[in-house]
Amino acid sequence: MGAFRADVARAGASTSAEVTKLVTELSRLSPAFEALWQDNHVVAHGEGVKRLHHPDAGLLAMEFSSFAVEGRPELGMIIYNPATPDDADRLRTLLE
Repeated sequence: MGAFRADVARAGASTSAEVTKLVTELSRLSPAFEALWQDNHVVAHGEGVKRLHHPDAGLLAMEFSSFAVEGRPELGMIIYNPATPDDADRLRTLLE
């Protein structure tokens, strides 16, 4: 929720009719969503590890870093790198 709130603010859409309608509908359908939205917690995406299951390579751990694109608030950039040498080897086999 914090990342969604940050994206909405970064895009300058916090007062847009579309976002207001979406938040109203989600709040009506989910008390948990409404409580989280009312909390006003904002989180940048930052960094972390995502785990993906690929049908041929199996479980892959990917480190990620996300960035805002200067001058383009509607865009973001995420960079992924294999978390371990084993993940890098399995990714490499997908390219061969």
